[in-house]
Amino acid sequence: MTAATAAEGDRRSGVYTGPVTDVCVHHTWRDQTELAEYLSPGWREFVGTPGSLPLGAGAIRIVPSPGFRHPTGDKRADARPSRGAAGSDPELLRSQLLEPSAVTKAVLNFDDGLLAPTITDYHLAHEVCRAANDWCTDRWLSGEDDRYYGLVLAPNQIPEDAATEIRRAGAHPRMVGVVLGGNGIGQSFGHRLYHPIYRAAADLDLPIVLHVGGDAAPDARTSTAPAGNPTTFTEYSIMSTTPMMTHLVSFLLHGVFERFPGLRLLLVGSGAAWLAPLMWRLDSNWRGLRREVPWVRKHPSEYLWEHVRLSTWPLDQAGGPEQLSAALGAFGPPEDLLCFGSGYPDWNWEDVPTVSGQLPEAWHSKVFRDNAESFFRWPGRSAR
Repeated sequence: MTAATAAEGDRRSGVYTGPVTDVCVHHTWRDQTELAEYLSPGWREFVGTPGSLPLGAGAIRIVPSPGFRHPTGDKRADARPSRGAAGSDPELLRSQLLEPSAVTKAVLNFDDGLLAPTITDYHLAHEVCRAANDWCTDRWLSGEDDRYYGLVLAPNQIPEDAATEIRRAGAHPRMVGVVLGGNGIGQSFGHRLYHPIYRAAADLDLPIVLHVGGDAAPDARTSTAPAGNPTTFTEYSIMSTTPMMTHLVSFLLHGVFERFPGLRLLLVGSGAAWLAPLMWRLDSNWRGLRREVPWVRKHPSEYLWEHVRLSTWPLDQAGGPEQLSAALGAFGPPEDLLCFGSGYPDWNWEDVPTVSGQLPEAWHSKVFRDNAESFFRWPGRSAR
């Protein structure tokens, strides 16, 4: 080991112990009956009353099941409370994540709820998203623990309906963004069809949080991989970054940030090691093809640095810390782009010691707190 290598190891040896903002926590309802309580009476009758039909909670599953599941369980084994699904108990989440990691702000991203925009009946999808947002406000944001913050779940099949729901649910002071999960239209998220969503978010100064994985629903209108659907969870988990790449390129080349210059975008659930080669190609091709997209008035990478941030989760670790830092830094200073996300309670969730051990200490304060605070515009957000 050379002296330089030893010094590099020393710079990585410390575990971050300061305050943490976690931008990716998956919360969910205890079971379908808990969400059904927030449906309007007519829709509650439509999906079925608890225990009255063969499926127990009703004849209709409110939110579609993901098309792919981890073969040995897609949640950490100890995250399931005595009653309900993993991520459904605020007290257990507090004891397993907030307290051990000194998390002062946890941004709740939903879990299976992210698939609601893939419900084929868009009337039901709108009602489910409305109910989910009310459930989140009531169950998670109205208690004494002020560390929980929510995202408005938007029914993007009908963007005008989504805009209405954003303006309604987004008025709550602890709702700090709008989450787009499943793709309900089949167009990438930069398409002008989604402009009502972005206009509503911009009017409320709410950033867009794009959570990869919604394309895993069996009836989704988009494929996880551009060449076709995967067969196994292993294949899906590796290729699930490809929709994120598609949506990011769509945002940048459709001129969303020119149309909505105050809009901010957080990419969650896809990591970041793929970013550099994508942006190299995007900037290079734009220089030769920009006549086709005259509304993109500067290098796409300039919009990215100004408007876009990415979660650390899931962190690519196979090459070791040095290779990871080189990959992340190949495009520019990654410590300005990354926001810590744990992915709790997913099977591949990552805690603060794990992530901080992979990143240089000089990055820690930005990645674990400062970037997210700036992105969500805290502390001023509470005064909204």
